Amino acid sequence: MIPTIDIGSLFESVSESKGQGATDLAIYRAASRSGFMVITGTPHPEELGADRRKSMLRIFGLPEAAQRRLWKRNFAPENPNLYRGWFPLHSGESLCREGFEIGPDCTRALPQLTTPDLLYEPSVFPAEAEMPEWRTHVSDFYRAMESIGSTLLASLSRSLGISETIFANAFHDGISTLRLLRYPARPVPEGALSAGLLGSSDFVAKGHRNYEIVCGAHVDTGLVTLLADCEVPGLQAQSRSGEWVDVAIPAGGFAVNFGGLLSRWTGKQIRATRHRVLSAGPERYSIPFFFEPRPDTLIAPLPIPGAEAFKPFLFGDYLWDTTTRFPENYGLGHLRAAQPGYRDPWATTGSGSRE
Repeated sequence: MIPTIDIGSLFESVSESKGQGATDLAIYRAASRSGFMVITGTPHPEELGADRRKSMLRIFGLPEAAQRRLWKRNFAPENPNLYRGWFPLHSGESLCREGFEIGPDCTRALPQLTTPDLLYEPSVFPAEAEMPEWRTHVSDFYRAMESIGSTLLASLSRSLGISETIFANAFHDGISTLRLLRYPARPVPEGALSAGLLGSSDFVAKGHRNYEIVCGAHVDTGLVTLLADCEVPGLQAQSRSGEWVDVAIPAGGFAVNFGGLLSRWTGKQIRATRHRVLSAGPERYSIPFFFEPRPDTLIAPLPIPGAEAFKPFLFGDYLWDTTTRFPENYGLGHLRAAQPGYRDPWATTGSGSRE
């Protein structure tokens, strides 16, 4: 079972809250045992509500010409943006999703750097005339999600016995990514799966229905992912026994999963869990928020008893190395140099796997 935790007490002042300790314990248990949880009781119900989510998803209704102006340069060579922006359906071989990625400048000015960093690339936005109030709604949503992410990491800090300032300082001027995703409607075979399909990794039978795997099993490579409910089920997490468990997100709630990097950073006190997305065929939307610190954040063993040692590295080097392996960013790896001596931190384990 995926635990559901009301985190409302974490947003109360210490003097007012009587349940913070119990909430901290529940979050730590979920993070260390299942690596997945569902949260309710978050503040900002208007900024995070269903109406605002639908407003943000209007972007997928833009005319094709307006969409192309937002495409990443990999797909529209005339555009300047490489890291932020739209990746269209033909960004991957499966042609099963398109998405739009937004950075922190939707809500605040980017820092002025002596040496430019591609990870601080400005976001691109539709014109206000094309999408009235869209940017305001995105900004409100982004800001609220940062607040939730910071609150969750502060809670984990207390449980891990480390200073809350470690994560708080790392996320000052962070580069979190808000991603809007659309999975188009696709035909799914009815009835019993044929022998050929039964052996395919693209479809699974569940109950009396067949589902397509529109996002394959994976562990998020980052720290914390917050996923908004978009009223269409399909998210599954894998239990320790290998069973796939449906993640039910109540209205106004969020799924939270912890990534491989947070597991490494915390000496594997936090568990990173495989998950996937199924679709029965209808169009599906998703709004994940990837909570990410500053590129120059040093990822080094935390002062946790028994934490596994590893060679420190900069978050930005790790993120660029990772993100340029995804189809929408293929071929960009050489555009941002890592610090001398950087190597994939998972390669040092000998397995070469982030899972």
